[in-house]
Amino acid sequence: MVTTDLAEPRETSGATTTLLLRYVSAEGGDAAVDDLLRRAGVSQSRRQLEDMACWVSYDTRLRLFDAATAVLGDPHAMRKVGAAVMTTGIDHALLLLLRGLGTPREVFRKLPRAVAKFTTTSTMTVRDVTSTSATAELRLHDDYVHSRLDCDYAQGLLTAIPQVFGLPPATMVHDRCQADGHPSCVYRLTWQRRRRFGRRGRDAAAGVEVSALRAQLAELQLAASDLVGSDDVEAVLDRITERAAAAVLAPAYLLVVDGDEGGAPPLVRSSGLDDDEVTELSGRLARGESLGSRAIVVDVASTRRRHGTLAAIFAPGQDALTEDQPLLAAYAQHAAAALDLISALEASRLEARRATALLALAHELAGATDTTAVAEIVAAAIPRIVGCRAASVMLWDASAGALLTAATSGRDLQEDTFMRATPVRADQTPELIGLLAHHEPVTVEIATASSELREMLSTLGTHTVLAMPLLSGDTLIGVATASWTRRITGTPLHAEALARIAGVTDQAATALDNARLLATVRHQSLHDALTGLPNRVLFGRTLDDALRSAAPDSGTAVLFCDLDRFKYVNDGHGHAVGDELLRQAAARLRGELRPGDVVGRLGGDEFGILLCGVLDERQPMAVADRLVERLDEPFRIAGHEIRITASVGVAVHSGPDGRGERLLAAADSAMYSAKQDGRSQVSLAGEVLNRRVVPSLEAELGQAVASGQLRLFFQPLVNVAPDSGAGVVIGAEALLRWAHPRLGLLAPGAFLPLAEESGLVSDLDLWAVEAACAELATWPESTSGPLQVAVNLASQTLVDPRLIPAVRAALTRHGLGPERLHLEVVESRSLIDLPGVIERLVELRQMGVRISLDDFGTGYSTLSWLQALPVDQIKIDRSFIMRLADHGPSLAVVRGVLALARELGIDVIAEGVEEAEQLAILRDAGCDLVQGYLLGRPAPMLDLTPPGERTRPSQVHGGAAV
Repeated sequence: MVTTDLAEPRETSGATTTLLLRYVSAEGGDAAVDDLLRRAGVSQSRRQLEDMACWVSYDTRLRLFDAATAVLGDPHAMRKVGAAVMTTGIDHALLLLLRGLGTPREVFRKLPRAVAKFTTTSTMTVRDVTSTSATAELRLHDDYVHSRLDCDYAQGLLTAIPQVFGLPPATMVHDRCQADGHPSCVYRLTWQRRRRFGRRGRDAAAGVEVSALRAQLAELQLAASDLVGSDDVEAVLDRITERAAAAVLAPAYLLVVDGDEGGAPPLVRSSGLDDDEVTELSGRLARGESLGSRAIVVDVASTRRRHGTLAAIFAPGQDALTEDQPLLAAYAQHAAAALDLISALEASRLEARRATALLALAHELAGATDTTAVAEIVAAAIPRIVGCRAASVMLWDASAGALLTAATSGRDLQEDTFMRATPVRADQTPELIGLLAHHEPVTVEIATASSELREMLSTLGTHTVLAMPLLSGDTLIGVATASWTRRITGTPLHAEALARIAGVTDQAATALDNARLLATVRHQSLHDALTGLPNRVLFGRTLDDALRSAAPDSGTAVLFCDLDRFKYVNDGHGHAVGDELLRQAAARLRGELRPGDVVGRLGGDEFGILLCGVLDERQPMAVADRLVERLDEPFRIAGHEIRITASVGVAVHSGPDGRGERLLAAADSAMYSAKQDGRSQVSLAGEVLNRRVVPSLEAELGQAVASGQLRLFFQPLVNVAPDSGAGVVIGAEALLRWAHPRLGLLAPGAFLPLAEESGLVSDLDLWAVEAACAELATWPESTSGPLQVAVNLASQTLVDPRLIPAVRAALTRHGLGPERLHLEVVESRSLIDLPGVIERLVELRQMGVRISLDDFGTGYSTLSWLQALPVDQIKIDRSFIMRLADHGPSLAVVRGVLALARELGIDVIAEGVEEAEQLAILRDAGCDLVQGYLLGRPAPMLDLTPPGERTRPSQVHGGAAV
């Protein structure tokens, strides 16, 4: 089917041009037709002009009429063309319509409305109609130039009307023509009565009708086969409007097909209408409004379903013939059958596409390696599988209590940006609470949605959202959503969408689980589990990448940082404290670097630092110095103040193409050089630095005694027995401090491990015994008698041959009774395994010095040690005291120790008392001797004021009693 360009006005129907070309062909052959088209200079082809659906302009019609007259050489040719309508070109549908009117009289009565099937430029009026006569007036509209040829053509048509009923042509009188200046052309026609003709006339008329019926049936069959000749819905819709002329001749046609259940707008096809008319008329049809008498409107419906509406539309002011209704309705049934077929094909294709999409989804998800990729794949697949306008995948963020959009499809950039920036919070969205609680799909409509969700749907232009939970076992990990622009609840699409999206989300949830597990495994394989830093493998890869991408004039530096004597932290405080020290050290390193710098744990107590874009060696050296100083600051872990140092090696490479392994090995070697320089140092690979070398802590500790840098702080020991009133200070524990000239006052945890490793601990202990005795000699007696002092000794000091003479000399020098000196040893396996330690303790006891077992209950020993060791006193470790109030087993241990000690005649001291509730529990348990911050903090001078009479806490001088 070929139609003309809408740029040419649709003023003359194809019935006229078809009649003309067929007459010329009959008279002069195809050569005459070709000559006619050449002379007329029209843009249309012969095929187009012989199409009943082809409408041309009035100007084209006149040029064709002029050319035909010239080609045939007959000034009366156009009247003959019109008169030959019954033999050469009347439309079959029009012939049947006219025959259905029954008589020429009825035809002339309906003729004004039938004129619209031939032209839109003229209006006809018929009056004085009898059974054998009629007067017709034909007026050409203003702005058109009248042509006598057009008038001749009209005369021929009018005289041929009786032939429709088997009668001879009518006779005509035409004495008033618009071409002569009259307002209209007036035609007076007369014809014979039907009864004068016998059987032959009736048979001839019947034969005409039968032929027309057969031709019309053939035309409809051809149109029907043409409609189903394509499997493309767009082509079928176009053909429905193009082939509508096979049923009804009209200047224009309009087809409005209902949108699908996914909320798509109606599909509109038209012929002979401009855009504004299409918009207006299709809108009225969609709303169920009437188009008035100018249109014939029928439903395009089959026994299966209603597809939409088809309308044949005439020019404004021209009424349609109601007799055309059955023919257009019959054609609409063929159109509906074609749409049924194409719908079935589309449904089959859709299911095939959905099945293919599901297979593709499974294939794509199998290759997805992270949650973002999974979300994007699933969001893109949902519209193809479910049949919705848009989709999204939102992941549940438990810490935020909200769903966060991870991917969308079917959204423009602005909508996608809005969704990603708008979390759906559980505390603001009741629909989400229900989904979280029941793990069932939720359908949300804009009219009934909560206010927050309604605003979001309105912004997105969405009417209905179907949210399906993504579950990992019983845990919600997110939701997949499908969105429509109209209501689908209660439609077959709703149930289908639920089933289809469920299939998608099952795969999606599994893929998300796998992606998260893979991400976890990948992270664990490349990161240190303790600190969360990149491990040696990832650090090496990052270093290689940095070297490859380095600019020619840029430098890359590696710092190899090793914690000095970290082993002694683990041995002295346990691996839990060592692990926490590593975590805090890692945090300090990260805190001192730029955002783009990388810190990795290379193993044990070794860290690697990657600095990119360094200008020269001074920059990484300054960073290394800063890291050493930062790590030199004390760490507070589990109530202990711990100090460590670090040695750092630095290696620098300029430009790209460096070898990461070689650079790291160079920094490692430089680190060992730093350790050889005395630890707490920085060394640059391959360079001798002209800079100030900071003395090592070990060297400084060796000079601490001789330099007078050691100090003793005293923490009160208090008797809180019921008869002591507010408590009586009966002595103190001497706690060692180092007044470091560069680092300030250091607690024992910062230097005693170094002292033990370097063999200096005995010198420190012997100094402490002398200094404690000297201080004790200055203390006055308390109300309970002479005060006592306790000094901590390392196990190495117990077997040092200088110990006995030093203790005896200190007591003698300061005139002290030996019972006033208490020597404390820490409960540990080394205490028993060290050869000669028991003998040394026995010897000290024989001198009158009292022996105390510190940190009782935390070491390797059992209670049988109390019989193996010569002990006068035990100190219950602070870890039990800290949990007295809320830990039943701790109280049971304390009571057990007190009972056992009473049986063995051993004193018990509870250390680490920091709360009044702890003190009350100890008193109730029968523990009289206590020590802790509640009763007095360590200070350079012992405060003998009863704790209960102090008006303010003692000044803090140092850390905990370590």
